[in-house]
Amino acid sequence: MSRPRAGDYRLARRNVFMLPTRAGLLLAAVVLTMLVTAINYQLSLGHALTFLVGAIAVVAMLHTWRNLATLTLRAGRAEPVFAGQIAEFTLIARNPTRVERFALCLNTAAMAQPEYFDVAPDAEHFVTIALPAHRRGWMQVPRLTLATTFPMGIWRAWARWRPALRVLVYPQPETPAAPLPARLAASGEGSARGSGSDDIAALRPYVPGDSPRLIAWKAIARTAADSLISKQFDGGDLGELTLEWSALPAAMDAEARLSRLTRWVLDADAAGVRYALALPGTRIAFDHGTAHRTRCLEALATWNA
Repeated sequence: MSRPRAGDYRLARRNVFMLPTRAGLLLAAVVLTMLVTAINYQLSLGHALTFLVGAIAVVAMLHTWRNLATLTLRAGRAEPVFAGQIAEFTLIARNPTRVERFALCLNTAAMAQPEYFDVAPDAEHFVTIALPAHRRGWMQVPRLTLATTFPMGIWRAWARWRPALRVLVYPQPETPAAPLPARLAASGEGSARGSGSDDIAALRPYVPGDSPRLIAWKAIARTAADSLISKQFDGGDLGELTLEWSALPAAMDAEARLSRLTRWVLDADAAGVRYALALPGTRIAFDHGTAHRTRCLEALATWNA
């Protein structure tokens, strides 16, 4: 497998290949039949027609090659996605000549369908390809094939290119989402759930990991409930939240832990909570905001890679 190529990739004689298509092979068989017939029956017009069709096929070969040659290919960019989603890669095709390029086809085995496009004279064209992202971590663009059969469809010219372009694939968030673990109050006294620790907003079923201070013993006694009930607070301080690998159930494998922690990072960010992430060998301190979320997701995506 060829190595990823960084920078511009210019198509020239040494990296553009050509072969006849099925239609081209059929045309060659017809021309050969015409030639044999003209020789056997000594048909002057038959010879003229045969050589005319053959000359057109040779000229078509030149135009097919020129439709691809001298193009310059360049890698664009790609935005991170979650595992199971579709990753989109932007690529750039530049035409430095005054000849417009028609019916170019960009394809790879992982694409659902090829991308067809034209490139105007002395212009750049942005092409977006979509590939499924199955696993977390860095995903490299596979080897691409740029081809054309313009203008007659009897010749196929193609070039292979593997750009140095990759995308970061985050772990797939756990679904359905598990409740966030108990928060540590900003004052450092006790813990709270919900939006703060000033007023009780509601009662909810007990979640493993809740602080004993959150258990509503009086409510359990009044209702004679068979299961524990926790208090959910509302008001002042959002507190801080620690998302720890070691606090997850021992029965969960590594990928399931990463999936749950990814969901918790997204939920904590949506709630505006200051949170920290603790992974084996990696710890990200308390913070919040887009940059902090991105830093945590990157750590989860590349953990133990």
